[in-house]
Amino acid sequence: MENDKARRSVIRFENVSFQYPGAKTESICHINMDVKAGEFLVLTGGSGCGKTTITRLINGLAEQFYEGTCDGSITLLGHDISEYPLHEIGKKVGSIFQDPKSQFFASITEDEIAFGCENYGISYEELDERVSNAIKRINGDTLRGKEIYPMSSGEKQKIAIASVNAVDPEIYVFDEPSANLDMYSVEALKKLMRELKEEGHTIVVAEHRLYYLTELADRFLYMENGSIKEEWTAWDLLSMSETKRQVIGIRAPDLRIIEEDIPSAEEGVVTLDVKRLTFSYHKHQVFHDVSFQAFAGDLMAVVGPNGIGKTTLSNILCGMQKEKAGQILYNGREVSKRKRKDFAYFVMQNTDCQLFGDSVEEELFLNGKGSTQEQREEMLKLYGLLEWKERHPATLSGGQKQRLTLAVSDWINTPVLILDEPTSGLDLKNMMKISEHLKTLAEKGKTILIITHDYEFAAMTCNRVLHFVDEGHVETFSLRGNLPRLYSCLMCQ
Repeated sequence: MENDKARRSVIRFENVSFQYPGAKTESICHINMDVKAGEFLVLTGGSGCGKTTITRLINGLAEQFYEGTCDGSITLLGHDISEYPLHEIGKKVGSIFQDPKSQFFASITEDEIAFGCENYGISYEELDERVSNAIKRINGDTLRGKEIYPMSSGEKQKIAIASVNAVDPEIYVFDEPSANLDMYSVEALKKLMRELKEEGHTIVVAEHRLYYLTELADRFLYMENGSIKEEWTAWDLLSMSETKRQVIGIRAPDLRIIEEDIPSAEEGVVTLDVKRLTFSYHKHQVFHDVSFQAFAGDLMAVVGPNGIGKTTLSNILCGMQKEKAGQILYNGREVSKRKRKDFAYFVMQNTDCQLFGDSVEEELFLNGKGSTQEQREEMLKLYGLLEWKERHPATLSGGQKQRLTLAVSDWINTPVLILDEPTSGLDLKNMMKISEHLKTLAEKGKTILIITHDYEFAAMTCNRVLHFVDEGHVETFSLRGNLPRLYSCLMCQ
């Protein structure tokens, strides 16, 4: 990197604090930072520490959309950010959100990628070239002409990145960009980020998963309780002791240091028996002839590339979708679509779809009306949410919402629990809490299926793997002694 003093400042925070409407405390307090042109900055820290709020202040959404209260000074590209209308900030700062579907305006891939360019008056000839180049950058040729709604979360994330890339802003802001991606796609994201950096773009990433960023980032800012506590180089991060890393609660910067912690489990009572399951969406066949068994006490990692049908399988198992052919047996008995909800509960990746209460505590009350306040508070304490019990679920961070939906699943208490990317938005401490709690549930005989691309979480949590090799072939294997095989499965396209 060239000398910082010789480079212009593109983002500057001077004593910035911000509070969301209705919140009792500030989300961030007295933040000072200066981001130079072409710099690659990573914000990390525990769930709810203020990372996302900083990204929302950079792209103008915090004040102009969320309507919070901001103190201090924010300078963007040499001007006070208040001087820019929101649409002008959008041209200069491209944002990729943690929940990609929240930024979509069109239903077809090319239309969505072209949308921003059309709004900024790009000519048709140039627009067509930008859309084509953006699709190539995400390896998205298979997504051309497709409807976005039925896509997997990872595929939607790719479309979101391409739509921003087509506008070609000077600054990119990513909020948990790897949360919904398989490991192969994370490598593609890493390649794209490297290209953007080499082109001179300024990049700010709020992220828990750090392993793919150590070769890219110029600085890592560690946040805690709304403040910047430490600043690291990649070398500082990689040489950090394991003791300190776990105490402050950040994810592994190098996947090679991860050791397995596989819970012991034996094949016993078959809780779930899937036989020759087939499903298609309109004329598109998602999978066919899928067969496998899961046992009482299983913690099964369900892995495979984005779009292969993992979430669709989960929807079928809990009765939200109907298979085209095949059988689903719970405890040896075939169960109809309507009754499957009594046997399996699905914690979705999009947590907003499952949160309906006006407060965190009320969310538990709605799903367990016979519970006492003491029981609800004990559950919230277990999931690290007690101090936010009066907060509206919509004001929680992504990781906090994830933990709340998991707490709700505890109330409902079906024999089979299915989790879709449960570590999306989780820091190390909360990931470890969830891992230990799931092991406790499995020890009591619950069967748990976990859709995941998270190698670190699977290695510390699961005992078996269900691998979608392709649309007509799945395999299961024990995870004990097989971490290299799991890594290989997660890296397959």
